[in-house]
Amino acid sequence: MNPGAFQLLRDVTRETPVTLRVRGLCMTPALDDGAEVLVRARRFYFPGDVLVFRTNAGDVAAHRMLGWRRAGFVTKGDGCEIHDAPVARHAILGAVELPVRMRDRVRAMLELAKIIVRRLAR
Repeated sequence: MNPGAFQLLRDVTRETPVTLRVRGLCMTPALDDGAEVLVRARRFYFPGDVLVFRTNAGDVAAHRMLGWRRAGFVTKGDGCEIHDAPVARHAILGAVELPVRMRDRVRAMLELAKIIVRRLAR
């Protein structure tokens, strides 16, 4: 997605939810390939939320937020082995409007803790 179109879409999500279609299997079973989701920008995002963001390659992805780092948000697809590069605030389109269970929030924070422990162990 080109930067201008992404910025326009980002501005719209601040006012009203936008419907997007999910492509891929990285968020299965929470989001199936082809599912339509509502995305809305928020002031705050929390571990366990599914963020929609622009990747460094210019694609748009929907992955679960694990936590924060100085460099940005830490995200990872539920079906992915490794976490993504830090996501800057300006690259976030919004969060998928779906109920997030407490166990998904706890699981996200535990996943971030594992990443931190692995880095400290190096």
